Amino acid sequence: MGRHLNRAKSHFGTDTRGLLEGGRYALLHTRSLELDELRPYVPGDDVRDIDWKASARSGNSDVLIRKFVSEKHHKILLVADSGRNVSALAPSAEVKRDIIANVMGAIGLIALRRSDEVGLVYGDARGSVLIRSRRGETHLESLLDRYSHHSGGPSGASDIAAQLEYVAHAHRTRLLLIVVSDEPDVTPELERALQQLTRRHEVLWLLISDMPAIGGEQQDDADGFDVATGRFVLSEAVLGPRVLAAYRAAEARRTANLDSFLTANRVRFTRIGASTEIRTKLVEISEVYRHAG
Repeated sequence: MGRHLNRAKSHFGTDTRGLLEGGRYALLHTRSLELDELRPYVPGDDVRDIDWKASARSGNSDVLIRKFVSEKHHKILLVADSGRNVSALAPSAEVKRDIIANVMGAIGLIALRRSDEVGLVYGDARGSVLIRSRRGETHLESLLDRYSHHSGGPSGASDIAAQLEYVAHAHRTRLLLIVVSDEPDVTPELERALQQLTRRHEVLWLLISDMPAIGGEQQDDADGFDVATGRFVLSEAVLGPRVLAAYRAAEARRTANLDSFLTANRVRFTRIGASTEIRTKLVEISEVYRHAG
């Protein structure tokens, strides 16, 4: 297993049973090579499944057909932000792009167990990149490597609405969409893209939380830095308690507005503030997803 999947496994573990199962959409119904039973042929059965040798041995007039174990696979499309916002810090003091890569790696580990197809769309305000859906460990490792390389280099402004709009126009087949990004501002563009997507696809959103700009537990009296604007943010010691209180109230309103927006658009979501939370949060959202249908 490659370094990206191994890093994800160190945070997520190896037990993937019951995760991201259920839901209403994005299921590919296939059959395994495992024989379930032999039963009499009935009109409508595929004649290619007739077992002529078993029929001859049965000693009666029945024509026997092989019935195989049915399997269900998801077709998963990850949608990830690789813009400037993912170079900021999460509450755990990890860089957000590292948590995003670990989250996508954990989803990849879940997909490997079921042989799910996984693709990826990532990008920023300048445009989107598509990695087509495939199965297998090598594909997943390559997908994670390309994302990590791109998000760690020069990037444009984050605009997850641009990636979602790309998906809405480029993907007509039903998919399980898993969005992994920071906490975006609610805009008309984001609302339009989500409304288009939720009419056709199942959408789960894993939000990577921000470290507070001021007043965070990890911070000292040093000034902060806003990666989106390139400006410094004065410290709590300079701004004072009244400004800190106003900032926290504004952040609470922004969070409540985003929660209401996602709920109104039928998007199931959770927040992740550290790689150590990935397993707990994926179990949590899987429980919600399992009962979605």
